[in-house]
Amino acid sequence: MRFTITPYDDHGAPASRQTVDLPALQALLTEAATTGRRLHIRPQPREDRPSAIGQEPR
Repeated sequence: MRFTITPYDDHGAPASRQTVDLPALQALLTEAATTGRRLHIRPQPREDRPSAIGQEPR
């Protein structure tokens, strides 16, 4: 799974986004927990699976 990470500076301004995989996310979270860095994390949909939009209801 991949994640989009948006870091924020001390004044709340967002920095440039980056897309990372799970091991990189875990490293960023460890660093953020140690330093107090603020992050916004969003999961990216998997490209090998169809979207839920357009699927028939059950």
